Amino acid sequence: MNAFKCPKCGKLTGGNEKFCVECGQSLNITCPECGESWRFMFEYKFCPGCGHNMKKSGGNKPGREEK
Repeated sequence: MNAFKCPKCGKLTGGNEKFCVECGQSLNITCPECGESWRFMFEYKFCPGCGHNMKKSGGNKPGREEK
């Protein structure tokens, strides 16, 4: 997986991590409607699982996954 910057602290990730190694921020986004999860770097406007409008709901922010 390609490297990308953490949405919280800007640290470059290796691309495979679930959480930022610098600040602990989740690097996945979870849809509030269906629970589908994907990498922050994709920044989908609509959930690929159910079509929920992620921009309208304030989605596209990293989810709060358990460590």
